[in-house]
Amino acid sequence: MRKISLILAAASLSLIQSPAVHAQGMPGGMDGGMGGGMGDMGGGPGGEGDGPGGGKPSAPRPPKPVKRKQFDKIVAAMFREADANKDGLVTIAELHAVVDARRETTIRARFEAVDSNRDGNISPAEFMAWQKRMGSAASSDANAFGDRNGPIPDAIVASGDNPDDYVLVQMIEPLNGTTIARANTNYDAGVSLEELLAYEGKHFDEADKDHDGELSMDELRPAGGPGMGPRRGGPGGPGGAGGPPPCRPGQNC
Repeated sequence: MRKISLILAAASLSLIQSPAVHAQGMPGGMDGGMGGGMGDMGGGPGGEGDGPGGGKPSAPRPPKPVKRKQFDKIVAAMFREADANKDGLVTIAELHAVVDARRETTIRARFEAVDSNRDGNISPAEFMAWQKRMGSAASSDANAFGDRNGPIPDAIVASGDNPDDYVLVQMIEPLNGTTIARANTNYDAGVSLEELLAYEGKHFDEADKDHDGELSMDELRPAGGPGMGPRRGGPGGPGGAGGPPPCRPGQNC
């Protein structure tokens, strides 16, 4: 009996050391593991490799170069907004009239928002209800009398139709009295679209280092010229919300 037991033990040990047992003795194999193999952990479904269902996230597509014609399109839209009488010139008086009309429209909309019963008067109860709807903004005198978009600027500000226009919008100076005076090279009653395009286009040309009529992402970076820099004091600009603090005397900024 002892001899038979020794023979059986030797046979069992031989089976355990056999490569077949390592490869096929368990579902998926000891080396494969569950769900496609420990060694292939990144490639199977749900893994961290390139396989379907768990592949690595694809690299973001580099943005396309921004062409000058798109820049000019935004400037032209800003001009048309200011040219109320459509005579091809924007005067300072005309600009002020457009801004005042915007401001009046905003004020009327705010009044109607408070005057809930539409009787043309604002009662203390209506005013209190309006302030309560504003939530925490009502606790600040600076915010309690306006909407969340803030005051209407004394200028026509450029805007784009899609997110890719953001970098171009930051390059375009708002159309105000100072811009009209600087761009009006023939010193007539107002600024024409051609004059405004030439004036605003200088910012594009300064950023377009290779002068190919379009801006690459390298050219749009802050180090590549004025193109990418947000307007001073605006969100993301020096001293603005989310941007670096303004330079102080003695600092090397």
